[in-house]
Parts: sequence; C-alpha cells; structure tokens
Amino acid sequence: MSTTMAQTSRPSRLADLFDQAAEASPSDRVAVGDVLDSLAHRSYGPLLLLPALISVLPGVGALPGVTWTTAALCLFISIQFLFQRRSLWLPGGLRKLHVSQSAFENGVHAARPWLRRLDGFTHPRFRLVLKPPAPVFIALMCVALSLAMFVYSLVPGGVVIPAAALILIAIGLTTHDGIFVITGTVTGSAAVSATGWLIARVASHIG
Repeated sequence: MSTTMAQTSRPSRLADLFDQAAEASPSDRVAVGDVLDSLAHRSYGPLLLLPALISVLPGVGALPGVTWTTAALCLFISIQFLFQRRSLWLPGGLRKLHVSQSAFENGVHAARPWLRRLDGFTHPRFRLVLKPPAPVFIALMCVALSLAMFVYSLVPGGVVIPAAALILIAIGLTTHDGIFVITGTVTGSAAVSATGWLIARVASHIG
C-alpha cells in the first residue's frame, strides 16, 4: 500500500506533528502504517523525523525490536526520498507493526517539551541548501545514516549517534531550516565515517 505525498510542503511545527501522529490510530494500538499515513501529505521531512525520533525516545526506543524497525523505516523512506517518489511504499509487514497507544503517548508526552523548545529555535532560513541538486546529497546522507543505525544498534545506546544526525536533518527539512540540515549533515558525516571502525570493533569482540 502506498500513500500519496504532497509535491511541496510548508514549514511545520514539530510539536504539532507528534500530536497529530498520536491521534492517528483510534484503537489501543498505534500501527506504523496509520501514523505515516497521517503525515504523508507533509512530504519526507516529517516522515523521516518520526521514526528517527522514536528510536531514541525513552520508554519506546528501548522496546524489543524498535531500533531495527525504526532503522528499516528510515532506510525505506530515505531511498524513496532519494528517488523523489510521489508516493510512499512500505512492505505490509512494516506497516502492520505497532506499539501500544499508552507507550506511544508516553513517548510523545516525554518529547513534547523538547519539541516546543526546538520550535522556538527553528524558522525558514538558508533555503538554498534545500534547492536542487542539494536534496539528492541530503537523501544520500539519510540513506547512509539509516544503514549506520543498524550497525550502531549493536552497541547499547549507540543508535543515538546516527539517529541524532538524522533527526537534525529531518527537523531542517520539516521546518525549512537550512542550519539544521547543514548541522545534521556535518554530524552525520562523522557518524558514517566512524561506522567502519565500529564494525571492526564489534567483529573483534565477536571473534
């Protein structure tokens, strides 16, 4: 199943996005497909922001399987961002994955104060970094960071490093703030560069 996304999007407030996501499912379970469907009209920034932020939220990101699920979501979304697909496609298995409504709402509640603070710092600026061909390079970085999330998840708490860079980029895309995009890209470059070293370290411990 795919969801049609807007060709263009206006800057969005971060706190509003998560409130909207929390209301996406009327049942006692919040499914991935329902949440992403509720944000599809806003294009790729919010679609990347939600799973990246969930991966580091206390009480949600620590649940079994959540880290790899959010990494897979970020990867699928990033690849489609790279090719500028007009509709978002996810495998049925990913769309049906869910967490309890209470766990998701607790995560949103924990994140809301920080999102509101961030809303005070973000505003449209340096939009040059959001114009072609820059989105291609941004999307490539998002793909690399999504892959890095799988690697860093092998280290307790390690996923925060690539996820934080992805969050910064997604915030910039969502709010049209080029400063956040640039900061996330620089941070992401360091995280991706360290991935090879981390793989070698993990391999040496396994061996």
